[in-house]
Amino acid sequence: MAYFNHAFNKTFVGTAGFVTNGDATNELGIGQFGFYDPKTWVQAEEAPEKCCPLVLVAGSIHPLDKIGKFHGGYAESVKSKTINPKYLHRFYKVLPCAPQQMQITIGTNYDNYDDTRPNFGLCNANSGTEVDKTFYCGENYDLRLDIKGSPALRFLTRNDYFTANAYTGCCPIDAIAPVPVNPLLVYIQWAYMLLNSPLINPFILVDVTYSDDLGVSWQQIGDGTSSTTNLALLLGYIQDPTSIPGNATPEDTLAGLIVTGAYEDTRFGDCTFYPSDSIIAFLEPVKLYASEVDNTGDPCVFGGVCVYNTCDALQLKGTGENVIRDLILTEGYMQQPFYTGQDLRIREITNGTDVTDAIDRAGYYTRYYIQHSVPRFNNPTGTFDNEQYLLEIVGAPEFSTLITSTVVYTALTNTSVFTVESTLGAYVGGGISFNGGNATTITAVSGTTITVTGDLDAFTIGATVTFYDASLIEFEGFMEDWLDTCGACDGLQTYDCPKYCTPVPPTGGERP
Repeated sequence: MAYFNHAFNKTFVGTAGFVTNGDATNELGIGQFGFYDPKTWVQAEEAPEKCCPLVLVAGSIHPLDKIGKFHGGYAESVKSKTINPKYLHRFYKVLPCAPQQMQITIGTNYDNYDDTRPNFGLCNANSGTEVDKTFYCGENYDLRLDIKGSPALRFLTRNDYFTANAYTGCCPIDAIAPVPVNPLLVYIQWAYMLLNSPLINPFILVDVTYSDDLGVSWQQIGDGTSSTTNLALLLGYIQDPTSIPGNATPEDTLAGLIVTGAYEDTRFGDCTFYPSDSIIAFLEPVKLYASEVDNTGDPCVFGGVCVYNTCDALQLKGTGENVIRDLILTEGYMQQPFYTGQDLRIREITNGTDVTDAIDRAGYYTRYYIQHSVPRFNNPTGTFDNEQYLLEIVGAPEFSTLITSTVVYTALTNTSVFTVESTLGAYVGGGISFNGGNATTITAVSGTTITVTGDLDAFTIGATVTFYDASLIEFEGFMEDWLDTCGACDGLQTYDCPKYCTPVPPTGGERP
């Protein structure tokens, strides 16, 4: 962001890459950008050796220059004010980040579990000693789940919450004191009430998991959804507690819940897209907070059930939903407004669909920002002043990928194809390079299948690599060299993604 909230913002579409081949401004294609001398309008093929001003220019997103017989000039390239590197204050990039669902586990603290099973052993510490929750007959147990964040606020205009109750049934006639019961009796009731509530079930998945062999293996009851089939399954166990699985000795049954934020906001397609459509709930995952509620009135002796935060909620960043709104604002400043009236056919007539053609709303983009000022040396008020400008350059994203091919490559020296999986999906943009091993060029990209030409160091299945747009790396070097000529700012700053966690999968692998 700019230092001052009155900085003028302008967006340049650079998804086709940084150009230094000497093209004239009218030869820049859609998504291409470069720097030009403001006096000669000759493209700068390399950074100036001296602290010389340049103009940032990007190709127009409009393939048609005229609308009708009289209105023209739409294919004119997009230009910035003259950028004097002496007055360039910041140069930074913001990488796209995939969202992360929040997940919590509720249940036993036993930590002799399989690696893929819930980590229930890191919570509910009491004076340094973990406390295991034992449920007794003849008792009511209440679990409160709070859902916070923009999705809940859009749904109810307030934060969402629900208290689930579980009754453990009557004690045996010959029991002198309450005896332990199968903990699944409580967790199944909690899961059913949470998933059966229309106020809270749109935001969560609730997996019931248990172990009847002291944590050696874990099993799952149901599929975690609020489907009719899953609710009927849970209700059947509640109506017939004797059918609930587990160890014959209640104390030897370990159980718990895996609660995952699972909200998905409604979005309209490009044909009916309006910039005023809310995307807050789309960007922010729900936040989950759970705790057992005490009904005894004595908090000093109350021992709540174990609750552990497995994964934090992380907001989506760098999506096309954000970028397209910045581009529409820039287009409006250039007297090319995006039509938002009732007859959407006018949007096609007035080049409005060029915006959605240039930016994929479902895509992810790396964004560069250049913040500079233009001084006013001859201000009529007699006071030295300047205007702040923040230039946003939208480029193809960097993304990390996991190699899943069944082939192990050793010192690859010829063209080969392997398949990758990425949290950011298919690559958006032109030519890209590979950051591992020797200098290698990616010659073709189609979805998530990538053709590699050149030499690679040995790597195996499961290795994580990062792909990036080679021309954007050239752009970074150009800017660094240019700024070094006059030491205007500290160089490129990168705002990377937070560290992601590994959510607990339901028993049996991936969620159906």
